[in-house]
Amino acid sequence: MKSVGRLLMLGVFAWSAAAFAGEPAKIAPSDPGAANAEAAFQSFASDWMKKMAAAEAHEKKQASGGAYRGYGDDFKIELKPTGSAAAPYVGLLRYQEHQCAAGGGSDCKVVATTAVTEIFRFQGGRWVY
Repeated sequence: MKSVGRLLMLGVFAWSAAAFAGEPAKIAPSDPGAANAEAAFQSFASDWMKKMAAAEAHEKKQASGGAYRGYGDDFKIELKPTGSAAAPYVGLLRYQEHQCAAGGGSDCKVVATTAVTEIFRFQGGRWVY
């Protein structure tokens, strides 16, 4: 009986892998909805990075001379279609998170860097998280 269960599980796995093995969806260059969503996402991402800067300032105060997380000003965005009418796009926001060492200056002394990718959805005509 165990072997039948394993075969059944393997069959389900093979079916699900085949179901998702297709070419990823692409946004048509002439899609006006994508252009609007991308412009809105650029603004959303800029606001998000301002929140990250505020979080850095808060952490720096709480650290009182110790280590804290910091964020660079640079970020990249990417839009991907989902194939869903309810949430037609997801947006990828990529930026760097820095581990900042204690220092007397106002700048972060970067000790380590981690790449961060945030994923947001476009739903109801706006970006949500």
